[in-house]
Amino acid sequence: MTRLLQGLVAIAAGLLVMLPEDARACGPRLKVEFFESSDGDLFSVNNLSEAQWSVKSLTIILNGSQGKLIFDTASGGLGASMPAPLYVVAGEVGFEGASQVDDGGEIVALLFSAFDPGRRFIFSIDVDDRLDGSGFGQADVSDAEMAGASATAEMVNADGRTARINGTFTDNAIARLGGGELCA
Repeated sequence: MTRLLQGLVAIAAGLLVMLPEDARACGPRLKVEFFESSDGDLFSVNNLSEAQWSVKSLTIILNGSQGKLIFDTASGGLGASMPAPLYVVAGEVGFEGASQVDDGGEIVALLFSAFDPGRRFIFSIDVDDRLDGSGFGQADVSDAEMAGASATAEMVNADGRTARINGTFTDNAIARLGGGELCA
């Protein structure tokens, strides 16, 4: 049985070498990180694509998060304190705009025109949790409370091909979209 398994592995490795370069490439990949900050909660988006895959749109969905998270964009609403609407912090990536984020909303969608590989975009928007007895209070979101939230991106290749990639935030407040087993 061991010889059979070794033979199958050798065949699979040989086939991998024969695949076209695009089949071995990781394709479109993004890394989205959340940072709690007293100066404003931040999302950092890095286009880690190895090929010419640009970000066309990115949607962050807080529904499903461990902290029952919401966007706190207006005073007197569902959020705990210090509301802040979405604003761009850094990144020349052809940011075209974002969906309206209502106070207490759980989804934000962003559009881009030049978010190429190797570029990074940072934006701020207040995020609060809705947990009774939250360890840091509802205005401060821990990394673990972000776990379960998700992100989806539509990517476009230099040839005009599109791809949809998805990821889920882990308990370290990072979502990795796209890639695969062949990616490091």
